[in-house]
Amino acid sequence: MTRASWAAFLALLIFTMGTSIITPLLPLYQERFDLSNGEATLLFATYTGAVVPTMLIMGNVSDSVGRKRVLLPAIAIMTAASLVLGLAGGVPELFIGRALQGVAIGSFLGVGSAFVVDGARPDGKAIAAGFAGVGFRVGFGLGPGIAGLVAEYAANPLRTPWLGHAALMLVAAAAVLVAPETIASRVRWRARISVGVPTGQMAGFATFLAPAAFLLSFMDGTVLSVVPLYMVDRLGVENIALVGLVGFLVLAAGGVAPLFGGRVDPRRAVMVGVVLGAASTLLIVAAAGAGTVAFVLVAAALIGLTNGVILVGATVICGISVPIEERGKLMSALYMCAYAGTLPTVALGYLSEAIGLTAALGVFSACAFVLAAFVVIVGGRTYRTVTPYVEVTPGTRDAPA
Repeated sequence: MTRASWAAFLALLIFTMGTSIITPLLPLYQERFDLSNGEATLLFATYTGAVVPTMLIMGNVSDSVGRKRVLLPAIAIMTAASLVLGLAGGVPELFIGRALQGVAIGSFLGVGSAFVVDGARPDGKAIAAGFAGVGFRVGFGLGPGIAGLVAEYAANPLRTPWLGHAALMLVAAAAVLVAPETIASRVRWRARISVGVPTGQMAGFATFLAPAAFLLSFMDGTVLSVVPLYMVDRLGVENIALVGLVGFLVLAAGGVAPLFGGRVDPRRAVMVGVVLGAASTLLIVAAAGAGTVAFVLVAAALIGLTNGVILVGATVICGISVPIEERGKLMSALYMCAYAGTLPTVALGYLSEAIGLTAALGVFSACAFVLAAFVVIVGGRTYRTVTPYVEVTPGTRDAPA
């Protein structure tokens, strides 16, 4: 990793903290504003409605006009979102803040990940892609981890975490400003949406990478939105720092994935990850019968670890299989599929009002197994090999074989 890649990585880390601060605060918001389970999960997932279309557009924009021209406005929007959420006095402001976060993260995440990879040396692209994949997960994990501690032990639990993050965004802005632009030749951007999937691999992307990313986010989203309500309502947890710890584990545990996931064939890493992740969801359901939150903590750590492995494999595939001018679009497409996986958590929230939180989480576990089977059986057969992109240097095109 070069200094430019580390600067981009630092910005990615700080930026992503803001999106998940809300996790340990959901039970507090539910109590203060009398939200139902469905409304609480809807608040969590609101940003997804803005993330998906923004990612599709901004990956293409950054490939045309440059990374920094997209990243700096995204930082400004995320800062504004944290301020809105920190100063919110009612439910409408909460939803506005989450929508702003969706626009910000949709603009930043795929492009920011590509920025980390762009700045790496040619022989370090795969390593940089792996760090980019888990870097934002560590940032996401720090968000609820720190927010849970602040909410439990500091004054103004619904305000201080957000305002603290707004201040940290100044560091993220500085990191992007000092990093060199990586898109040297810029072209006039035309309004178009495209997905940078390598020629001949669309079927593999649609049946392998896309559903794996969807499952990853479905598991994450459920642990970050439905499980906090489950912990407080069904398991009797009163310490908000413990709720934040669950959010930290499910997100930050993936940070150790490059230590071993990067050494495994990326395709195999994705398949192993989806299977082990789905199996770990059973512990969450078992926690109600056992009457202990320990099962949830273990499940969160295991899901986080396996999701990190999935993400390392998927981002390595995206990082090495297309040229630099296509990388932002492909990364954005991957993350778009991932964020779409948070949408079913809203259905789980409303379903829990009818059948209970424990039963709803049982449905979640069953769905996770179905998706994992699809990735391994259908996607594994369709996407049999990863084909790295090879740069063609001047003078080699007509070289003899």
